[in-house]
Amino acid sequence: MAKIKSKFWAYVALIAGVLLFLGGCAAIVGYLGLPIVFSGFFGDDVLTPQLGQMAGIFLGLVGGGLAAYHGMGSIRNWPSRPLKLPLFYLFWIAFAVVLGLGNVVLNFHVAEEFVFPPLFLLGAALPTMAVLSWAGRRLDWPATWRQSALSLVSGSTLSILVTILLGSVLPILLYLLVEPLAYSLFAFWDAPGILLNPQVLFFVVVTALQAPIPEEFAKALGPGLMTRRLTSERQAFFVGLASGAGFAILENMLYQGLYAQWNGWTWGGITLLRGFGSVLHPLGTGIIALALFRARERPAGWFGRLARAYLLSVSLHTLWNGGFELLVYFTGISLYTGAQLDFYGQAISVTLVVFLLILSTGLWWLLRKIVLDLVVLSDTVTAKEAPLPGISPRAVAIWAFVCVMAIVPIGAMMGPAWKQIQAIILAGPP
Repeated sequence: MAKIKSKFWAYVALIAGVLLFLGGCAAIVGYLGLPIVFSGFFGDDVLTPQLGQMAGIFLGLVGGGLAAYHGMGSIRNWPSRPLKLPLFYLFWIAFAVVLGLGNVVLNFHVAEEFVFPPLFLLGAALPTMAVLSWAGRRLDWPATWRQSALSLVSGSTLSILVTILLGSVLPILLYLLVEPLAYSLFAFWDAPGILLNPQVLFFVVVTALQAPIPEEFAKALGPGLMTRRLTSERQAFFVGLASGAGFAILENMLYQGLYAQWNGWTWGGITLLRGFGSVLHPLGTGIIALALFRARERPAGWFGRLARAYLLSVSLHTLWNGGFELLVYFTGISLYTGAQLDFYGQAISVTLVVFLLILSTGLWWLLRKIVLDLVVLSDTVTAKEAPLPGISPRAVAIWAFVCVMAIVPIGAMMGPAWKQIQAIILAGPP
């Protein structure tokens, strides 16, 4: 007798989707009326709350609408067709147009409170959707609209909520575990150079604990809940890509919103950089989702392979965050302190951008390698297969070594500038 599949999560998706959709409708009212009714309350900065309204519109109308529709479809057993997106280069062409229009609107103040927020949303979403388009076409569109949509919504909602909850606990662990290490490094170890620099070592540990560990766990929750309903490796990997894409869109809006408030041309640059690196979140979740699918029957050694896949995703995420958080730090100094970066600061910023471009290129190569290998490999896998099909540990190690070597100039320049930067942050400019 066939086992009847539970509809519990379908009802959860339907209820959550309706609530999100109602919130999105309220966000539209706020978006249209806020600059007119409450312009005096916010002073000159009406754009910042408008960007927040746009995030609410995305979550409510797009995320809530998709969740409600496909939740109802699952309850009513409506068939769902394979997801097929436009050609990936069309997303990049649209992205280029959005960057140009957004910079014009921001810098010439062309009704920016109303016109810029939609461009802001598109700038955060289009490169990420290009990743799904490129991978899905080469995987022969393995997932349905329902699977892809619900996974994307889980990345934008469930994963964000879990990340926030874990983020409220991890700082306590961070203090208990890392603070003694920081004290020991700063008090007793004054080693020169990037590889032994105590500030750099401490920064890497903090970066890994604060974001990548909880985020990679949270992004995999949606695909993990779907694992038993998936039928192939290609489908599992694509569902993971969709969940990571949903998370990436919200995170892109967060960081790009900061730069939109600071300076228009800077928004264009950071949006372009994050657009090229938009493969990070989908790829990391796809790797974990693939490992979860292979581990669903609990074959021998499944836990070790799953742990290695998770640690690989965390490591890639930590490399990106290490460079990007430093870039945000340096580019934000002039805003919060009024100080202008000297030669060292400017050189570090340029080096960080180069490092992130190198890292993003490697991530795209890794995505391409996994996708092409999944096309070739049979959907029936053995318990002994590695978490990444066709990716040798040597290749990953060489690429990671190249990324680490790209940080060396950062540490070399950061050494003589470090005391000056600390003085600016702690005491303000002279």
